[in-house]
Amino acid sequence: MLDGSGQPLTLAYLGFPLRIKRRVALIFATLVLATCLVVAALLLLNARSQSQAIRERALSTVIALSFGFDQEVAAGNALLKGLSSSPALKLADARGFYNQLKATPVHDGSWLILQDMDGQVANTLRPFGTPLPRHRDFPNYPEALNRIRDRGWAVSGRMTSIVKAGTTVIALSLRVDNDDGTMKGFVTTILSQDHLGSILEAQRVPGEWTLGLYDRKIQPIVTMRAGETSSRIPVPGVLGSRLGAIDGDTTVTGVVQGTDERGIPVLVAYRSSGATNWTTMAAVPLTLVEAPVRDVLWQIAAMAAALLGTGGLAALFTARQVEHPFRALSDQVTGARRRLSELSDQLLALQEEERQRIARELHDSTAQHLVAANLGLAGLGAMARRSPGDRKVLAEVEGLLAQALQELRVFTYLLHPPNLAKDGLQATLRDFAEGFAGRTGLTARIRIPEEVDELPPDLQRAILRVVQEALTNVHRHAGASRVWVDARIASGRLVVRIRDNGYGMARGDRPEGHARLGVGITGMRARLEQFGGDLRIRTDQSGTSVMAAVPLKETGTRRRTRQDARLGDETLS
Repeated sequence: MLDGSGQPLTLAYLGFPLRIKRRVALIFATLVLATCLVVAALLLLNARSQSQAIRERALSTVIALSFGFDQEVAAGNALLKGLSSSPALKLADARGFYNQLKATPVHDGSWLILQDMDGQVANTLRPFGTPLPRHRDFPNYPEALNRIRDRGWAVSGRMTSIVKAGTTVIALSLRVDNDDGTMKGFVTTILSQDHLGSILEAQRVPGEWTLGLYDRKIQPIVTMRAGETSSRIPVPGVLGSRLGAIDGDTTVTGVVQGTDERGIPVLVAYRSSGATNWTTMAAVPLTLVEAPVRDVLWQIAAMAAALLGTGGLAALFTARQVEHPFRALSDQVTGARRRLSELSDQLLALQEEERQRIARELHDSTAQHLVAANLGLAGLGAMARRSPGDRKVLAEVEGLLAQALQELRVFTYLLHPPNLAKDGLQATLRDFAEGFAGRTGLTARIRIPEEVDELPPDLQRAILRVVQEALTNVHRHAGASRVWVDARIASGRLVVRIRDNGYGMARGDRPEGHARLGVGITGMRARLEQFGGDLRIRTDQSGTSVMAAVPLKETGTRRRTRQDARLGDETLS
């Protein structure tokens, strides 16, 4: 069975089940991939939103803490302002003011102090009249006194508590002036670590978080981690470097990444208050921040593995269900193709036998009868000399007999199979083409490389028959005066071209109109397809070109001479 191009339709079915498997697998893989990509995009988007929510929560936590500490300082300031307007203080009644201080409610762990320019005057931790510390007993006294004088109030750095060992306190002081506006002293309230820690504890955060309050020198006032408060956790180094370059009276908020004192990578949200010079911080381990994305990646990997496994099984099952009918069809087509090939071989063999029989009959019988008839006419020639009309008729009959005998000799030569096994394909083609040219009056040009003699015998026989059939068509239909037969072996292919200078297959004055492919062309194509080759025909008003191409298997005995190389460079049109 042949399609319009001469290629076997059965070839379309070869390997079809394998293509079905691949296509089914590709479809399932594409669906799985598309599903994974869509779900992964949604999950990653949600995970990034969760990570961003953690960042925003850390930042909002430090802002809330900073405001809380600022309000605590403001409340202490309000308390001190109320005490600074006490009549006892204005009348310099130290005992009366001491009693007022004792009666003033303060947080647990806190106390009140009245100080003049030399030292403490009254301290609610001690009975009135007890000797109290002087300013010169504290090395940072000048700095603290100058801050109170310049700002009117001041918040100290962290100090060690004398009430509760191992804890820290903060002193909040307010300036007290004489009637003439000169500074005569200041009143101080002490804020304990436990009280400030309660502000940290009010923020409900995961135990892995670290919260902290730091003074203007970035020293810890109070910190909290895993629900426990202390004053021992230092600020992460990256935050210390960042805050060191910032003006202490400027409020700054931000987020940075670094490592804590344990070497754990953390996300650090911070706010430095310009009012108190305190910095609040929340350090969140990056593992918590990146946990949503990491968990999603694991989910995506597990989902992809599950989908690929399920999809693979489904694809395998579907492919097997689809494969069986196509495999059966493929087997049937393969068998039909094999039978068709066998039938084609038989038909070609029968054609060879029939050609040989016809050639022998024409040569041994018909040609002899024509020769005898011609001899008989020669004998009648003497009897018909008296009448001019008889001589004319006799001459015409003799011409027709000579023409018929010439045609018969040409056809018997074309049908007769030369001795290919004895002479080889190169000599056989050259002798056949030269004999064809001599009998038909055509001028023939033949170029055949000697390497064709190394081709398999079956292929040589097929090429010879193709050339014979092509020359027969030139003699019958082309009306040509010249014919070319060229062959070459190049790029692993044998290419044979037969072309003429006739009027082509599409000449408009032909009774049949457009060109039609006859049985001979189909036979030529069938011979070539046995070896995986093909046949191409190009025709126009300048003539017809028939090109046969057959792929060759590489062999160690093939040689390329200079003649072959020269032929290999020739361009086929």
